[in-house]
Amino acid sequence: MSDEQEKPAPKKKASYIGVPAVFKLELACKHLNDAYGGFGCYVVGSALERPDWRDVDVVLILDDKQFKREFPAVRDFSTGNFEFDTKWLLHAVAISGWLKEQTGLPIDFKIQPQTWANERHPGTRHPHGLRIARSSR
Repeated sequence: MSDEQEKPAPKKKASYIGVPAVFKLELACKHLNDAYGGFGCYVVGSALERPDWRDVDVVLILDDKQFKREFPAVRDFSTGNFEFDTKWLLHAVAISGWLKEQTGLPIDFKIQPQTWANERHPGTRHPHGLRIARSSR
């Protein structure tokens, strides 16, 4: 290759979380999706962008009404004040720890209402914990 020819850019990976940890995360997210419903779990942030990520950000996105039912003390989530709600904090801390136990990964877990997630975090999201519907054919 001559100096004038540029090297092709390295192929970007879909995720920098290694195997088998990403498979363990997939399994654990199936349980969370079954328990909470909503739009499901997504990996977001640096683990999708670069190999030197610090932690794996996992977000469970709930429909706004479902979020309000789950966290009734949160009156207005448009400001992000839900992150100070005691029940929300217990969920975030407990599920972060459980996901770490299940996967061996440093997990930063959050539950977010759909409107908040879409307005504040428009970046890439990779769904995890999907169930494949089998054809009846």
